[in-house]
Amino acid sequence: MNNSMTPIPQNYKNNVDWILGAYTDAGVTFPNGFQKDAIQNAVGARKTNKWKNWSCDISLIENEHGNFVVVEDSGTVGLTGKNTPSETINQMMANGEVLPPSERLSRFTSMFNSGGNTTGGGLFGAGKSVYSVASQTYTYYFDSLREDGLYVANLNKCGQVMSVALEGTDAKTFIHDTTGLDEKKSTGTRVIIEMPKEELADSIRQGTIIPYIQESWWLIIQRLDGSSAITVNGNPVPIPTGIKDGSHVFELQNPETYASNYKVKHFGLYVFDKGGNIWGGISYYRKGMKIGDIELKDIPDKIKGKYWGYVEVDEAWEDDLSEIEDKVHFGVSKGKKLRAAYQNLKNYCNEKTKANLIEWGFIKDKETEDKKLKDELKQIAEDIQDLFDKLGLEDLGKGPKKADFDVRWQDIAYPVKDSEQVTSGDNISFSVRIKSSYATDKKFEYKLYVLNPATGEVVSSIASDKVTIKSNTAEKLAFIHKVTKDNSVRFAENRIVLSVKVIGSGKEKKKELPYFFDIERPDNRRESVNLSLHECLFPIEGSRRVNFGEKVRKVCYKIENQRNHELSYKLNVSIHNASDPTCPKIVDVASFTGEVKPFEDVITPYIEEIVFEKVVYEQYLTEGVLELRARLIANKDDNQYEKGDKITFYHYKVFLNSDEKNGKNDAFDIQSIVAPENYKRSWCTPGNGRTIFLNVGHAAYLNVQDYPDIQHEYLREQMLKQYVLLYLGEGKYDMFGQDGKDFSELEPQEAVDQVLEKIESIYAQSLK
Repeated sequence: MNNSMTPIPQNYKNNVDWILGAYTDAGVTFPNGFQKDAIQNAVGARKTNKWKNWSCDISLIENEHGNFVVVEDSGTVGLTGKNTPSETINQMMANGEVLPPSERLSRFTSMFNSGGNTTGGGLFGAGKSVYSVASQTYTYYFDSLREDGLYVANLNKCGQVMSVALEGTDAKTFIHDTTGLDEKKSTGTRVIIEMPKEELADSIRQGTIIPYIQESWWLIIQRLDGSSAITVNGNPVPIPTGIKDGSHVFELQNPETYASNYKVKHFGLYVFDKGGNIWGGISYYRKGMKIGDIELKDIPDKIKGKYWGYVEVDEAWEDDLSEIEDKVHFGVSKGKKLRAAYQNLKNYCNEKTKANLIEWGFIKDKETEDKKLKDELKQIAEDIQDLFDKLGLEDLGKGPKKADFDVRWQDIAYPVKDSEQVTSGDNISFSVRIKSSYATDKKFEYKLYVLNPATGEVVSSIASDKVTIKSNTAEKLAFIHKVTKDNSVRFAENRIVLSVKVIGSGKEKKKELPYFFDIERPDNRRESVNLSLHECLFPIEGSRRVNFGEKVRKVCYKIENQRNHELSYKLNVSIHNASDPTCPKIVDVASFTGEVKPFEDVITPYIEEIVFEKVVYEQYLTEGVLELRARLIANKDDNQYEKGDKITFYHYKVFLNSDEKNGKNDAFDIQSIVAPENYKRSWCTPGNGRTIFLNVGHAAYLNVQDYPDIQHEYLREQMLKQYVLLYLGEGKYDMFGQDGKDFSELEPQEAVDQVLEKIESIYAQSLK
């Protein structure tokens, strides 16, 4: 057994003691900081986002060898990878190399080689250095039973590690002789901290660490099944009772979008009139772990200290937040609180909290003014629609309709299945299908090229040609892209881009296929599945009204699998009563199952008709709003989802025995947003969620809010401008043409001039 020790470069104590100061700066005790980082390491050690058979235990063990704090995870992959000598690791790091995520043993042995954690809340943070500062001698042992069956052990003694980790019997003997503990029996990793700080040992011995774990991890604990747990001294940590038993309770029923590209998944607010709440303030959680508190304003004295709440956002927003958090993930760095990710989170929580406090009667607000603004915006929107009708401009449309043409990837084959990694000389084969739904034959121009997504530059061309497609037929073209150093960027992500244009029109569609040339695909690349309503025919074109006895026909959905793994799905479709705040289900409509190949999309079979029979619906409502709801569910386990997991959904409003809720302006939604930090006065999002946003927190709006007539004109001008830009965003270029030229063929300056001209022209006509 070779016990020679190798020092890790750097002044070790100084390089780990920063953690103590970071905890102090964050206003937390060492036991609180320790539990969060230790459990976060165990959460991040999972191979996937699944929780089956996962556990993490923090225990205090006292035996003839001394006192030890032991952190042990199970149901993880263990310290996998090659047993590389520390001297080699040090040299690699000195050369600026980064160990790949699969080399967990080498990463754990080295000091600063971190990252690659996609299943936990950490980015880098304290990581394994927290185990050193937890020891009075800066010493911890670690062992692991790996998923490949190999048992390994080593120690870190104030920055020195054994050159090569011990394996098998040698490892078991070493752990037993130095700590008195038997080898680890379950797959995963165990850290054994020598002579733990008294503050930490006492918190485990007395159980005072448990409330810290509960507050940091209650969202994860409630998601664990019977085979999983977070434990202290072997006893499962429960969720505290009564945490949601407030006198006033609000929980977000469905995810909602806040501003553009910011989606909130969960929000809860709990007010306890008589106190008794064990937590306070609004906290935000990322990957199920509490990070920090949100700064709230205008909280009435009556409920100060008597409420708590939480918020969770989607993965893209979480990624933005992780980049501005402090070093130990206990909040946002002071110097980064003006970033949009935090400002939007703070504004959302303030607006949501205030709205509930108004509804519950804790705040007396200018409710009348808000309703007046809403009514005014509605009237302006209707006036603008009338104006566009009078000017003979094309209707934006109010719902999905069959596309004029459709473009899809098919028959995709990378060199290695389930991998997008390639090397020089490899072939990527694929087919392109272009389907035309035009009433006449159309000529299409297609281009295939390689794009460098990091710079936006075109690297090389694969193919370019024109093809004529007959009405309601499809053309399928097969290609092989041979990867070389001349046509691709090495050591980087490349994308094959397909661009298809209708000749004589501005309409263009693009598809992308990624590949990674001599590098592994980064673990932090998000994979997604999208669901949208593809077609839906109402009794009256352009209206979503149905009366008793009428039918909605030809309903189908588009499922896009933007992953390199086949998706086995189940799609359930039902109708709900959206006039009831709880939105109860009225009837199940249909259920489909199927598969979608990697990077492809499918259109579901038609639901030929949905009949709105009086006998079915009148027991719920005689007139009002319904929702056609589609829920996409995993039908088999794969690398991202377990069978039964909810993947995504699509909700679509239908108006029963009543005209559309907002009259003519239902072609788009209007949202007034208080966002003083946003320099934009207004903006819009095109597509199915077509919305015009008006920033009523902007200085320009506030300057005219005391002058109703001027304010009305200001809002009308902003809404009209954004309505024109919706046409631009949705590719409806006819209104922007110049002297017979197609808008898409104009030079950039000419195109900008035409858009500005159109905005000014329509605004001038609106004043007549």
